[in-house]
Amino acid sequence: MSPKRFMSLIAITSCSSVAMAEGKIEMPLADIFYWGGAIDEFYAGGGGDPAAGSQIISIEWTGLSLETYDNVGVPNYGSEAMVGIEATNADGDLETIWFFPFPEANYQGTAANPIAQPDGETFSFDLTDYNLELDALGQLRGLVTAAWWDGADAGEGYFAGMWTGGTVTINYNKIPAPGALALLGLAGLAGSGRRRRH
Repeated sequence: MSPKRFMSLIAITSCSSVAMAEGKIEMPLADIFYWGGAIDEFYAGGGGDPAAGSQIISIEWTGLSLETYDNVGVPNYGSEAMVGIEATNADGDLETIWFFPFPEANYQGTAANPIAQPDGETFSFDLTDYNLELDALGQLRGLVTAAWWDGADAGEGYFAGMWTGGTVTINYNKIPAPGALALLGLAGLAGSGRRRRH
């Protein structure tokens, strides 16, 4: 039986503060086409076995740029382009969270004038409340799609656009193995014992 899947949508309107991370996964988002009505994977991987079960604490992106296409006389807008991550939630089910990196870009991006983040700008969004984790292999998936789709009349079978540059970064904190937690507990007991003798 396939695992349960859940989905959340997040429109990006401002940056949020994030906690410090112990590890990160960088997912290049360059020369990646995306469709309306279909979800494509642009990244699958992560921190490997040592990162298995690590808590995902934030997502960041920097240097993103985007072209959108006009396939049926109506252009796709930058505000419709979505980036998502699929990870494991606290119940062990797969969960996808979608983001709109350019929610106010209600216009077309072209090769000559792409929709782009200002140079040096980094967006961060805190994900600690979502209780997402890297899977048993320390991995997750990066996904792309378009929000607008209305069958053949809206360009079914054609690319909605292309991400032309940038990096999406996932920050995570490693969860100590049970043995390591036990050792930490013993160390704490030993330390408190020493303090009581003085």
